[in-house]
Amino acid sequence: MSRLTGDEFVDFSIIGPDDKEVPWRGKGRIDSKEYSPSDFAVLERYQEISAKRIVSLKDGAGFVFDKPGQYSLTAEYSLGPPEYFAPFAGETKIPTGSFRSTKAAFCIEACILGPAPGQNRALMPEPLRVHSNVSQSALDAVRVFYTYITRYQPMGIPQGRAKKALWPLLSKRLVQELDSFQACDDDYYRRYGDILRANTYKPATPWLEEGLFSGPNEAASPMKFSILSSRAVGENRVDAHLRFTHKQAYCCGHPTSYEHYEGLVTVILENGRFVIDDFVALYENDELLRLSAGYPECKGGQWVGETPY
Repeated sequence: MSRLTGDEFVDFSIIGPDDKEVPWRGKGRIDSKEYSPSDFAVLERYQEISAKRIVSLKDGAGFVFDKPGQYSLTAEYSLGPPEYFAPFAGETKIPTGSFRSTKAAFCIEACILGPAPGQNRALMPEPLRVHSNVSQSALDAVRVFYTYITRYQPMGIPQGRAKKALWPLLSKRLVQELDSFQACDDDYYRRYGDILRANTYKPATPWLEEGLFSGPNEAASPMKFSILSSRAVGENRVDAHLRFTHKQAYCCGHPTSYEHYEGLVTVILENGRFVIDDFVALYENDELLRLSAGYPECKGGQWVGETPY
């Protein structure tokens, strides 16, 4: 694997709020030069390395973000023809082909395209000034809700104490949606519970191992959260960009590590207070489907998905 910290071997693609590819300005996205053995590292089993990239304009090169809204990013890693690196490889295996990342997403707040008062337009820097007029009560609603999420770490449809704490913080629409999920869940087990128990089949309900308000799999049990940014959408809606921290414990002498996942939560003003109305995970969610999109396996509180046999 490359130790290089520039733009070698990795190509980025970013789609903007208008569903068009964001233009690139400056030099090429991938550097090309001669390399030495010290530029590379041999990875042992289970070992990994990472590198950070700046994709916004820096020193005249980068993607041009000129619209507020949600952007999605994918990265493609390609080392190039193996024969280029054979002199450095020794007995190690050289990665071949291209490897695409999962899609990530981020938001840019409302931007002021003009200069600040008294500032010459010709002197405006390329990065746009960002401002936020988000209500503090909206952010407080997010903090209270996710304090409960990190406390109870509900998997699937919240139950028991988690449901008792969370339901009063949800919009009427979202409560109805989750009640519909529960009716579908009940219908599934009413039809197939005996079959599942007799054959030790794993249930096929799509929310089984998912944190509806944090993400699937590892992201379903966050231990901490933080608000990275927020933006007002009109007068009665706020979108908040969240970062979740998950504690990952490894065995066999490996130290405990922390993984991070992100998501976007929507709060709306309802009956004079802000409540949670929607969520979209930015981890293992390539289509960026929102919670409000529901599940195709459920229709009108009835299970219409696959049968467990």
